[in-house]
Amino acid sequence: MSRRFWKYHGHGNDFVLVDHRGLPDIDPAVTRAVCNRHKGIGADGILALIEAPGGGHFMRVFNADGSVADMCGNGLRCFVRWLVDVIEVAPEPMTIGSDAGDQRCIPRLTAGRVQDVSVNLGPPAHRAPLEVSVGTRVWPGHDLFLGNPHFVISRGAASGEAAADGPALATHAAFPHGTNVEWLEVLSPTEANVVIYERGVGVTQACGTGGAGAAAVGVLTETLSVDADLLIHQPGGDLTYRVESTTGDVWMTGPAEPVFVGETSLL
Repeated sequence: MSRRFWKYHGHGNDFVLVDHRGLPDIDPAVTRAVCNRHKGIGADGILALIEAPGGGHFMRVFNADGSVADMCGNGLRCFVRWLVDVIEVAPEPMTIGSDAGDQRCIPRLTAGRVQDVSVNLGPPAHRAPLEVSVGTRVWPGHDLFLGNPHFVISRGAASGEAAADGPALATHAAFPHGTNVEWLEVLSPTEANVVIYERGVGVTQACGTGGAGAAAVGVLTETLSVDADLLIHQPGGDLTYRVESTTGDVWMTGPAEPVFVGETSLL
């Protein structure tokens, strides 16, 4: 049997979205088949609308390797736009449930359509700075949790570095549940470059929570400004962040774009 799906992306970080209410979790092998870029639909993950405890809307994130992620910032923006476009949810401030907890989201309309979405990712939980050894190299960085785990390295990534060392860093024993890895290059107090190796996915065009983690570390180390719009450049495009001084909350704003609608027998 065929199932309908929708594909969206946030700066090239792409997802297959499905209405999965009332159904069991997607099998890891099925997720891998769907996300395969040669033999499947091709995506960084599947975003499933599932039944929320107590009602409302709940997003479950299935990474391309079949694992379940707690949360995904770019995916959340795509999910909110999809809810408005397809499920016909009112384009108003809303709360989306996730395995990382509730997320406050604000759709931004242009010419009557959702173009950008702002998301409150909450305050990061910082752990102590640490050094991680991979072979003969030592990587100093900041370990933090922002809906999912991150290891932020306060320098830019050299060519090919994220692809070469990202797998070992993301699965290092220092991170029992794995981690996303970000290379942060600060250009000015309100601008930075970020390259991201996403656990369960690989090097991505963009990662919403990865950019947020990098912004939070920039503010923590006083190389980026607090209470300011921070322009974070990622390979797929730019996202805007703001770290609030009063609450520590990190806000993210960026686009979400539909790609196509289809039917598949893989799901």
